[in-house]
Amino acid sequence: MIELYQFSTSPFAEKVRRALHYKGLAYSIHEVDRRAAREGEYSIVSPTGKFPSIKDGESIVWDSTDIIFYLEKRYGDQPLVPNDPRTAAEAHAIEEWADESLYFYEMTIRLTWEHNLDEALDEFAETMPAIPKDQLRQMIIQSTSELTSTQGVGRKPRDQIVTDVERQFQHIEGLLADREWLVGDRITYADLAVLSQVNAMLYAAEARVAMDNKRLIQPWIDRVNSLARP
Repeated sequence: MIELYQFSTSPFAEKVRRALHYKGLAYSIHEVDRRAAREGEYSIVSPTGKFPSIKDGESIVWDSTDIIFYLEKRYGDQPLVPNDPRTAAEAHAIEEWADESLYFYEMTIRLTWEHNLDEALDEFAETMPAIPKDQLRQMIIQSTSELTSTQGVGRKPRDQIVTDVERQFQHIEGLLADREWLVGDRITYADLAVLSQVNAMLYAAEARVAMDNKRLIQPWIDRVNSLARP
């Protein structure tokens, strides 16, 4: 059985869980202790300290994209990576957009804006029960703010970020204008990557407002959930 090492709050872990479910693969979950991970306790399954990671027999893979491609090679049924080179390139580009752009928006609005962090705080507290919630809240805001500021999104004014988030949802709507999936004519790992980031963004009130007038995104979410539950 595949062993998944994860932070349950991570959209990248959600992406991997969805892939495992879609492929019908049995797996067990190990929730990673964040403090122990910083001390190197999980170095056998993730030498870089990146999670999610999986252990499949003697094989160990970390990084959500590498995990997807490992599963694709090892378990070919129910493919998530397109065979057509152009469609595969489009799927890769959209997954990169999710992982490297949407990710910093979701972290900014979900984890550095206190009114939204309160929606997610209990889930983080479950993985770090020894830390009082008030202290944990400040730790999350500080560490995430440092990361998103370095990347750039975290330095933008809030009203500009809200406009950007609305634009991101418009882009998703645009991709679905004439098709059921973000790429090609069937579900791909691009759908899993984008939806996992969208779900994290929807902890934020501002993202939920941005969804209000989008008529194509919710049916797409329902289609993905029907095939690849989180």
